[in-house]
Amino acid sequence: MVKTAPLKALLISLGLMLAGAVGAADFSRFPQCTKAPVKAWMVFTVGHASLYRQDCHAKNPLAPPMRLAFGYNREVPGNAFAKSARAMIKRNLDKTTFNALKDRIDAFNSHYQTTSEGDLYTLDYDSDQSLVLKLNGKTLASEKGADFAHAYFTIWFGDDPFSDDLKDGLLPDPE
Repeated sequence: MVKTAPLKALLISLGLMLAGAVGAADFSRFPQCTKAPVKAWMVFTVGHASLYRQDCHAKNPLAPPMRLAFGYNREVPGNAFAKSARAMIKRNLDKTTFNALKDRIDAFNSHYQTTSEGDLYTLDYDSDQSLVLKLNGKTLASEKGADFAHAYFTIWFGDDPFSDDLKDGLLPDPE
């Protein structure tokens, strides 16, 4: 007599794993839509930023799934990322929205690490509304919610972004 319980359990486990991966985008296959230099104090080029999407001509270039990648050509302290990100988000959100998100923002930002030449940070925004921060492919932080992702992207794409030149370089002109 063949025992089917272990086989059935294995098949159910595999099915659950596959079901969880169905909605996950393969960001490594997305084409690079735009690229722009990243400058510190609007003078020193510290790297470049690139926007990746399945469809580079999508009506809303910031709708998921999308990847924002930052390649660095010099050291940038991890605490500088965290402080700058918090300040940029705060200046782009109203007080109520910022206060509602600040604990999540601070927790996410606490995972930034110092970069060296050649390092690559990525922010992957998936269709399930998850925003994932990676350094050289290693996941550092993850947060769910369109509210969080939209607030976070104001750093680069808000009304008062980190750099107008970077924003203009990454966002395609409306057709």
